[in-house]
Amino acid sequence: MRRTLIAAGAVGLLLAATACGGSATGASGGDDTLTIGIGVPAMPWNLAEAGSGPEAQYYQPVFDSLIRLSAEAEPTPNVATSWSYDESRTKLTLELRSGLAFTDGLPVDAEAVRANLMHTKSGTKTAATDLRAVSGVDVIDPDTAVVNLAAPDPALTTALGGVAGMLASPASLTAASGPVGSGPYALDRGATTDGQQYTYTRNPGYWNSSAFPFNKIVIKYISDATARTNALLAGQLDTSPLTAQRAQAAKDRGINVIDYDAGQIQGLFIWDRGGTVVPALGDPKVRQALNYAFDRAAISKAADLGYSAPTTQPFNTKSVAFDEALNSRYTYDPAKARQLLAEAGYPNGFEVTVPDFAGKYAEAQAAMVQSLTDIGITVHLDNMPSDQIFTAILAGKYPMSFFRLEATTPWRTIQLQMQEGSTWNPFRYHDPVLDRMVQEIQFAPDADTSPRYRDVNAYIVEQAWNVPWTSVQNLYGISDKVSVTPQAFSLYPPLYQIQTATH
Repeated sequence: MRRTLIAAGAVGLLLAATACGGSATGASGGDDTLTIGIGVPAMPWNLAEAGSGPEAQYYQPVFDSLIRLSAEAEPTPNVATSWSYDESRTKLTLELRSGLAFTDGLPVDAEAVRANLMHTKSGTKTAATDLRAVSGVDVIDPDTAVVNLAAPDPALTTALGGVAGMLASPASLTAASGPVGSGPYALDRGATTDGQQYTYTRNPGYWNSSAFPFNKIVIKYISDATARTNALLAGQLDTSPLTAQRAQAAKDRGINVIDYDAGQIQGLFIWDRGGTVVPALGDPKVRQALNYAFDRAAISKAADLGYSAPTTQPFNTKSVAFDEALNSRYTYDPAKARQLLAEAGYPNGFEVTVPDFAGKYAEAQAAMVQSLTDIGITVHLDNMPSDQIFTAILAGKYPMSFFRLEATTPWRTIQLQMQEGSTWNPFRYHDPVLDRMVQEIQFAPDADTSPRYRDVNAYIVEQAWNVPWTSVQNLYGISDKVSVTPQAFSLYPPLYQIQTATH
């Protein structure tokens, strides 16, 4: 993991136009208040409809999780003090910490665990996907729960360290009146404006309060990357994600910037692999042609300013599924792309409508449109509010699009996009060959499944399920008031890894 730290300077003289509005929330609060900038809107408080990406930061103050992930994304104790599988790996026994309570007074016990896991599993978003293998939960005693699985899930304990393992009060699972959890903070509804700012105050009954040094957390949703950067520079934020273009400006102004591999793959994602909307996309030769159309090294340099590594693979570079040799499968060769299109019966290309991502990823989208145009494909950009694009993609509105998608553990990557019921498989495409390969991993008798994962990777690359361009570095700006430890495979560092600078 590579980090770049630049000493913070005096920001009072910077961007005077942004600083003239008065004292900053974070700066004026000393160590009492942590103010976080975020570039994605909050999802419903109902964990059954929760995502598990960067929006998890909204949940972390309120909802404690069964397991806590280390900086290396390894499971460690939290609400569950220990866990073990049976021989079949279809029963996971959780031993729970005694004496915990939700802020409404109800106990955090095995019955609450059962209610939460089954409720979250009933949803449709990524947190529900993470629990797809769960078939039921047995309550053995107040401090012991057994999670039953329909089939082994190699990533379940990791998932229980994220949104899928978060716990809400059983009396408030749908969160109709707001979230009720057992976490280090509670939502201050009076100081919260939905869609703009969320304020959390300390939960005095939390069992591990020393891990959270701030008395108040404020999360501000600022969709525009430039506005977020300006707020960070003006002292109005203590932490904020940065784009590659804004990161350099922040460094030049003396802001601390950390960069690390968060396990995120960027590229052209082909959602309609079966050719339901655009028949051409159902032909592997067409999908392979698209892979030859992109100069990945040039995109890394121009769109990501070097904060990425070219790749043809859906798995992250630190994954056991990753195979460096596969990165030579698709070189930049527009002539080869046009030849494959002609062989597939599309010598004049085809037309396709994609969502307009220019508001957030102008450089990447420009590269996509130009590269596709160069091989004869006509691209129509559909403009819509940025906070509606994800929903439209999940609803199957677009056959393909520019996208960035997390790629964490290899099994979770498979679960997220490569199975018929995967959240990011909106057209429910499935391949019987791949299905068999995935099942072999799931039920593998051997402990080392690395070769099997690499076989899946090679098959996906050859079938050209998507058109990966780069494995993107995550960039995060922080004030000199805080210290941040990045977490492997996490776009935004979890709350428990944001500490005071002197902590």
